[in-house]
Amino acid sequence: AIAKNDSPTKLLDYLMREQLRDHVEMRAHRALKRSALFPLTSLDTFDFDYPKSIDREVVMRAATLEFIEDKTNCVFVGPSGVGKTHLANAIGQLACLRGYRVRFVSAADLVNDLVAGQTRNTLHRRLSTWTAPDLLIIDELGYLSFDARGADLLYQVFNKRYLRASTIVTTNLAFKDWGGLFHNSAAASAIADRLVHNGLIVPIVGKSRRSDTQVEMK
Repeated sequence: AIAKNDSPTKLLDYLMREQLRDHVEMRAHRALKRSALFPLTSLDTFDFDYPKSIDREVVMRAATLEFIEDKTNCVFVGPSGVGKTHLANAIGQLACLRGYRVRFVSAADLVNDLVAGQTRNTLHRRLSTWTAPDLLIIDELGYLSFDARGADLLYQVFNKRYLRASTIVTTNLAFKDWGGLFHNSAAASAIADRLVHNGLIVPIVGKSRRSDTQVEMK
């Protein structure tokens, strides 16, 4: 707060700090809007006692965002409904507030966008869209399989981001099962290798929280 007897220098310093704070808040708001993060979540609202097994220390390490500085990745692996997307989005929101460029997309929507770009001869532009963010969050990798074309396009995204920018992936499949997802063991191995190289892996074991909620509602 400003006191009546404050010097002009102190008043100017206060106004500059307020202006800087407003600028940072506006920048963070714009970053959140561009990120397409949904839903907006936080680590404070995640119940670490619910999953049967989760390495909280690794999650907290991811929340420091050092992996973004290091241009490495983070993968949340576990069945549906255990909070993978919640954690990914919480970290994405922290990154937005820290000034990083963040984008969120489901794996299916990402591949569909790339296929459409290839059909319309705008693939280069679409690849640039998905390789530009400091942090790209790819949700639900593993719920739908891809044909050879989709696998190749997805590989291009991971390859272009490798050691240049960070990616968070949520998946319900263990890495050993990715061959069936891409119908190509070579593509699956190449994508997995780029994801896990010096990255953070967070296996989550437990039953779906959504199924518990449905039981309670009956």
